[in-house]
Amino acid sequence: MKTFVSLYGQRSRSLWAILAVMVVMSLIVVAWGGSTITAAASTRAPTHASKRHHVVHTVRIVERNGRYSFQPGRLTIKAGDVVVWKNASDAPHTVSSDTGVFNTGGVVSPNQTFTFTFTRAGAFKYHCNIHLYMHAAIVVTH
Repeated sequence: MKTFVSLYGQRSRSLWAILAVMVVMSLIVVAWGGSTITAAASTRAPTHASKRHHVVHTVRIVERNGRYSFQPGRLTIKAGDVVVWKNASDAPHTVSSDTGVFNTGGVVSPNQTFTFTFTRAGAFKYHCNIHLYMHAAIVVTH
């Protein structure tokens, strides 16, 4: 006896098969940890700007002779470099740009850090809002 399969049954089996293939392919992509967009972006040739590795500079907040200061007091870096302020003193401080370009948004407690990436050239003076005598500057070149 010949089995009769309706047109509806054939279509639903085809749809289920397509859905199953799509689910398996999605799981494979997730298991490999990426997508074709990510792979394409990672295989692009580097541009001139990305050839230079950005340098991380450290400014220490220290206490000497009963006075706090940023060390070094003046730092020259290149655009794209990162500055990390490390509080090596026994008191909280802020790192606040005189022109509002960067700010800790709170205090940097002892042994904590604040990090900022300088993306454009210029001279950036800054200070501590708690200890008003503390001043320093970052000079960013191209």
